[in-house]
Amino acid sequence: MTVLSVSDEITAKYASNFPYLTSAEFSEACESFLPRLHDSGITSRLLPSTEKDLYDGIEIITVREYGDFRVTSKTFILLSPIYSLPVLYFSSEYSSLHTGESTPITLVEDVYKYVITSPSQISLLSEPTMPSVSGSGAISQCEHPLYHGLLCFYIHPCHTGEVMNTLNQDPEIPDITLQSYLPLWIGFVGATVGIAIRR
Repeated sequence: MTVLSVSDEITAKYASNFPYLTSAEFSEACESFLPRLHDSGITSRLLPSTEKDLYDGIEIITVREYGDFRVTSKTFILLSPIYSLPVLYFSSEYSSLHTGESTPITLVEDVYKYVITSPSQISLLSEPTMPSVSGSGAISQCEHPLYHGLLCFYIHPCHTGEVMNTLNQDPEIPDITLQSYLPLWIGFVGATVGIAIRR
């Protein structure tokens, strides 16, 4: 367990039931994470909630070019009401560089070809002792939880709690606060879809 100084104890906030987050804790984690995304040059914004002073999550936009077309992905970091853990959802589309016409990516094969960074290595952490998720089990298709009617994909959070607990017990990593929760989480989930923040 890392020992905090008196000044750290004043500013550090922790999840009341780590690794699980309440809506208020997740909202605070999102608010503190947004500047890190911006500092890394990642286009992102907070998604305001219908509840006062809370956020539903974060939206991130990434663009990759492939010859005569580009793939634009909207990635959403949202809190699962079932798991009480962050979940990464994404929706992508092709756009022709010649005509500007766009088409949603709906086939799983195309997601693995154009959106997923390394489909053969979808795992939550690189250590062999950590739980990993196979390519077929990591990503599922669903309707977007906020934008009904929008078809999207998500990375299932079934191992997130285990991974966050393991990270929190690592003597080389300071205790995970609400401010450090999402930067650590995006390190093992976001890399799958090409999102990486500067340390």
